[in-house]
Amino acid sequence: MKVLSCCIAFLLLFSFSTQAQKISFTEKRTSQLTYVKGDVFEGVIFAKDFVFPFHENESGDKRFTPSATEIEKAEKILKRDIKFINLLQPNQGLGNGPVIHKNLKKYARQYFGYYTPEGEKVVYISCLLKNNYKSVSKELPNWLKGAVLVLNGGSNYWQVQANLNKSTLFGLDINGLDKGSL
Repeated sequence: MKVLSCCIAFLLLFSFSTQAQKISFTEKRTSQLTYVKGDVFEGVIFAKDFVFPFHENESGDKRFTPSATEIEKAEKILKRDIKFINLLQPNQGLGNGPVIHKNLKKYARQYFGYYTPEGEKVVYISCLLKNNYKSVSKELPNWLKGAVLVLNGGSNYWQVQANLNKSTLFGLDINGLDKGSL
């Protein structure tokens, strides 16, 4: 019985450790960007004072720079909840791009922190399919240099938000498809 209890405890410990979303490497690329890499994800964290070309009026006091711990928490929420909120979403699979929850590790992330009007911390996660950014030279892919905004592209590009206070995922938005150019 004692051996069985030890085996069960080991399996539980092992399963929890494999589900952890830990950052294994960080590198400050500029004063505005920090590269982060975990076991199954990589991305860039944008500083709270980064000026977005598509959100220029957003004041810095409504934003925060997510820490490594906050990114790990956002990734844990993402991994836990993405399948559920993705179930009925369009523009993925069948030639429209990958099914998101089945291919999560294939996406690079861009992380932006902001506060809700209630003061809750939210990490906005913009996801870009890494295969679309294969480097043919030694130049860095665009997603490592600044904010990337892509129109269309189906599930190759999508965004979601993780509320760190409530440990919830919301606002999944998968890019549309431009059927006219096909």
